[in-house]
Amino acid sequence: MSRAGSRSPSEPSTESLAEALTALCAEVGIPFEEMLHTVESALATAYVRAFNPSGYVTVKLDTATGALEVRSRTVRPDGSEVIEMLPSEDFKRMAAQTAKHAVLRHIHDLERDKNLRDVAEHRGELASGVVDRVEAGTVFVDLGRVEGVMPPEEQIPGEELHPGKPTLVVILETQHNPKQAQVRVSRAARSFVHRLLEAEVPEIKAGTVLIRAIAREPGLRTKIAVSATEPGIDPVGACVGPKGVRHRAILSELANEHVDIVPWSDDAEAFVASSLGPAKADSVSIDRTTRTATVLVPRGQLSLAIGRDGQNARLAARLTGFRIDIKPSESDEAPAESAAP
Repeated sequence: MSRAGSRSPSEPSTESLAEALTALCAEVGIPFEEMLHTVESALATAYVRAFNPSGYVTVKLDTATGALEVRSRTVRPDGSEVIEMLPSEDFKRMAAQTAKHAVLRHIHDLERDKNLRDVAEHRGELASGVVDRVEAGTVFVDLGRVEGVMPPEEQIPGEELHPGKPTLVVILETQHNPKQAQVRVSRAARSFVHRLLEAEVPEIKAGTVLIRAIAREPGLRTKIAVSATEPGIDPVGACVGPKGVRHRAILSELANEHVDIVPWSDDAEAFVASSLGPAKADSVSIDRTTRTATVLVPRGQLSLAIGRDGQNARLAARLTGFRIDIKPSESDEAPAESAAP
């Protein structure tokens, strides 16, 4: 009776494994030597787990005959090595199944790494997905071939994201996870607002309007400075859109976070004045040595210029890079607010 005839039809064989390995490598385009090394390493690990031999174990698979050669290498105290052949007959029963799992795992790892390489090319871009689950405050987003991981600090405060909800995120960076491809994503990053505006305003994509600076406190307020590269274009008007349609689209995606769009200017005084909008400044004086801007505003607009808890002044300072002192126009009044970038 032939050797094949003495085996149960359901019992895997190392001969069939060798043939399957060759066919699989051709099918998925993985170099045969790479796959063989993966299988042999997995077999060596499985052998050690099953029989606990001494020394360092290696396994060689003869792909022509399906034979397994198991060796143990031990280093003596004098530094010499002892190579010992280990029995493999009993091991052959589990070898094919072990190899199958190793092959599947290797293919999975290759697919995961490829997906990560692909998504890494889109770092900083918007991606649409569906909230899959929320665990300990971290939101996991199904992005198709990869999973987005959005920790609490990358979420918009107060926004509720529940499973099944479609959501937009910006891709930050890949994350190491042996089980699946994961990327860190955000809705709180300044780049998220940048990409939203870019998606809504054709003039930004065309390069006729530039986003020059963004200051943001997620969930509360964002200030964006824009400029035009061609005469006759109103950069703020382009971003707001006809009847405010583009501005409203951005607000709806940001859970109604306030968004101020102001004109950028190379004139520091003019830029600081516009950055404090919607308040109107009477005058701005700049001390470039200390990078401090002193702003005089009408008494009635003092609280508007400062903002709740100093937020408007604080974001204006971040946007312009100047420390901002806000005072009422009457010269005998004391400083009302100071904000640093």
